[in-house]
Amino acid sequence: MELIQEAIFSLQQETLSYTAGVQLWMKTMALSFVASVLFVYWRVGARWILAGFLVNVIGLIVIRVMWPEFSRTSVGTVIHLLFWPWVLYGVWLSVKTDLLSQQRFRALDWIYYIWLGWASVLMGISLVFDARNLLLM
Repeated sequence: MELIQEAIFSLQQETLSYTAGVQLWMKTMALSFVASVLFVYWRVGARWILAGFLVNVIGLIVIRVMWPEFSRTSVGTVIHLLFWPWVLYGVWLSVKTDLLSQQRFRALDWIYYIWLGWASVLMGISLVFDARNLLLM
């Protein structure tokens, strides 16, 4: 348990060394992805977003425990590039299924789709940044 606490502290300290803009971007993504809990019970797309977020967080901690010499940036980049395309694909399939099965949309449905679009765009933009980071490593 102590190793996990040290890994989390280390990851937090490394995050503090990032520019204010990068920190704001990371907080915006985290809050947006955590908002999936509002929809996770009844929407598959929200489950995909939450799963992608949890894989990222758990992956960062596990890899920091096992290989503390790897930077948060490099680990996060690899995790994102390996898993987030699958998350976006799952989101896309869930939306396709939803749109084909529903006759009428309620206000809550629109709120969900706006949030899902927002979270998906954030994830997609992050993947572009990650691809750039991978090329620069």
